[in-house]
Formats: sequence, structure tokens, C-alpha cells
Amino acid sequence: MAKKTLAILLSAVMATSMMTACGGSDTKSDEGTTDNTATEDTATEDTATEDAADEGTSSGEEVVLKVFDAHAYGLDEYAEMVEAFEKDHPGVKIEVQHAANDSATLLQSRVNSGDIPDVFDVESGTSAKKYYEYAYDWTDDTDVTSLFNEDALETGRDDDGKIKSLPWTYENMGILYNRDCFDKAGITELPTTMDELEEACKKLEAAGITAFAMPAKETWVLGQLATHFMMDKSLDATGTVEAIKSGELTFENMPNWNNLFRMLDLAIEYGPDKPLEIDWETSENMLANGEAAMIHMGDWCQSTLDSFNPDANIGFLPCPVGDSADDCTLLSNCNWTYIVNKDSENLDLAKEYLTYILTSDMGQYWMCEGVGAVPGVKTDKEVQGKLANDAKTYIAEGKTNGWIHTIAPTGYGDTCGPYLQAYMTGDMSAEEVTQCFQEFWSAG
Repeated sequence: MAKKTLAILLSAVMATSMMTACGGSDTKSDEGTTDNTATEDTATEDTATEDAADEGTSSGEEVVLKVFDAHAYGLDEYAEMVEAFEKDHPGVKIEVQHAANDSATLLQSRVNSGDIPDVFDVESGTSAKKYYEYAYDWTDDTDVTSLFNEDALETGRDDDGKIKSLPWTYENMGILYNRDCFDKAGITELPTTMDELEEACKKLEAAGITAFAMPAKETWVLGQLATHFMMDKSLDATGTVEAIKSGELTFENMPNWNNLFRMLDLAIEYGPDKPLEIDWETSENMLANGEAAMIHMGDWCQSTLDSFNPDANIGFLPCPVGDSADDCTLLSNCNWTYIVNKDSENLDLAKEYLTYILTSDMGQYWMCEGVGAVPGVKTDKEVQGKLANDAKTYIAEGKTNGWIHTIAPTGYGDTCGPYLQAYMTGDMSAEEVTQCFQEFWSAG
């Protein structure tokens, strides 16, 4: 895939008050998800099906359900959701490992050690397919699958068409901008080309505003940023990836690829003095409080922005990538997906818990209000997120494409993100970075 205040502080507070937590995003997010914040292990007393509860109380032991969650958004609402589940299911304890940072590494470590969670989430696409051998098959559970939008459900199918995971929320990413900063700088129209973007940076600088607070400390952010410049809109994400893998499309010949380095140059020239020290939380804080005009991120960070400044006037700017407004991209996908361990000792409870957090009224409250995102499940609930609602305009106008990084070769963000950091520090040239990207994709 895929942060309510400082994630560590929140997790600590929640662990103390309720012993419950939730986290998220390369992630798509990480946004992000997904890999976004600090890592916390928290446990929350929860409750199971009546059968599981009876079994637990009759033996004098609690029924324990192990949950691995890689989100750091809507933490308070998630806690409320779990508390409500607890009240209906006495005798069960849900242990949540809150792993919003390095979630992929931590999950793989647990799987390698044989400690596979009963319920866990992972980015859809390439990452999720690695775990489908452990996944419960939902294909015949039509009472559950019928609750989801079909396009969202498609992200959880394996190569044989079986539904091995259930979708979380739709996520959109591009340039986030502070409207008040743009107004102060006299920018009346959103830039749609690289030339217009550079001109906007100059106006912001003249107004005393930091144009970019690119979270360049985060390799996953840089990796996601790069996909805008790979995209062939006529092929969309899947077609672009297939063309790269087949050799039909090379990085050297991508029409907009070199503009990625121009974007990074703008982030260096019109950004903080030490851009590689800017993490996701710092960038979002700067954006929300008008200390910076633009960052690259997705609408999964809505709750974090709100926590920094609930009155922040933030909108989406489809990422300029070339000389034509037609190439501007906002990327949209159901990025995170949840898996139930088919070999769970408490399989029915695990299925019930996952169905609950994704489809119940409390689950939709968490996603629509806490996270501020559009759920993958069918819902009539109003989405509170300003960014998610802003994205609807671009989706309706056909100005979106799918996500490349989730269907890229395994390890894309961790491998290729550092190449872009090396460019920003002057340790690699654009030509060297381009060659490294090509070698990585060719090997994958």
C-alpha cells in the first residue's frame, strides 16, 4: 500500500489506555500504505465467536487471535472498533502487532519463524501473491465477497482467479499542495507541465515559502514518485509493467523518465537544506502548517494532516511529468489487502474478525471517518477525507492511472529508492540511476 500525531507517542498512549492499536502504508503506503512510521507491538483484549468464547472459558484460557496490521491511520477509531468487537465476544484476546514501519520485513520474519498471524495485511499485487499459499480462499464465501465493489475485489485474486484476500480502501497519490500557500504566491492555476511546475516553485520562493518538502528520507516515497514518470497512460499500470518486463519499453526510452530527475532537482533547489532528513511525518507537518507548499504523498495521510492542522486547506495536484497536461497523473488503487491464515487454529474467529473490520458499521466508520478514505466495501457512508473527495474529481475526468509499484518486481522500493537518494546527494548521475533501474527491472 500505507499517523495521527507522532506514531510512537500515539501507540504508547493507546497501549496504556486500551492496550490496542492499528497502523499502516509501500507501500502503499504504503501510502503506502505503504512502509511509513514507527513500529509498536500492542495487544488488545478482544472477543471471539460464541464457540471460541465457550472453548476459551471452559478451558480456563483465553482464545488468542494474532493480528498483524501495517496501518498508522485512524488509530483512535480503530481502537473504538476493536472495543466494540470485544464487548460482543467475551473470552478472546486479540494481539495486534502494530508494524507501520518495515512492515514487509517484519511480516516476512514472522512467516519465516513459523509465527504466521491469524489475520494480516500486505500490499496488493506482487507482495500479496507471495503469501497466497497461506491464505484462506474466500471464493465460495459469496455472502462476504458480494459486499465489496468488484474492481476492489479483483485486487485480491490469485493467478487462478481465486479470491485470496479482501481489499481495504481506495488510495490515491500524487502531489499534495497547500492551497493557501499557492494563493499567497499568486498561483491561480495548477501547474500541469514541468515548466509550469518550475515557475510555481519560483513564485513560492519569492513569497518566502518552501516549495517542496519531499520526504526523501523515505525510499518508498521516492520509488512511488518515480512511477509517475514510467507510466504510459495508453497502457495503464499493468500494460506499462508488461512492456518494461518484455523489453518493449526501456527506461532510457521512456518519454518522461528524464523529467523525474528534473523533479528531484526542484525538490533540492526549492526544498529544505537537507532533503534526505525529511521523513513522511515532517513533510506532512510542514504541508499542513503552511511551511511547505507541496509534498508527494497519498490521501492515506488525511488523518495525520488533520491532527497537525484540522483547518489545513490541502488538495491534490496530479503530478506533472512532461510537456503536456494530458500526461499529468494521479495514481489510484485499492493498495492494501487482508489475508486470513487458512491454517489458523481459530479460523472462524479470524474470518469473523476480518469481515467485521472491513464491512461492519464500525469498520466503515474507521475507514470513512478515521482514515478518511473510500472503502473497498460497498457503502453509503460519507467519506470525511477532503483529499479522497478531491480525488473523485480527477477520477471522474479520467485523469488517473493504476499503481505500478505494487506490481513491480519484488523489492522495488527498497532497491530503487536508494538510487534516487544517491542522485539527490550527488553520488550517482541520472544516467547511472537509469541504468540501475533498468538492471533491476530486467532481473525481476
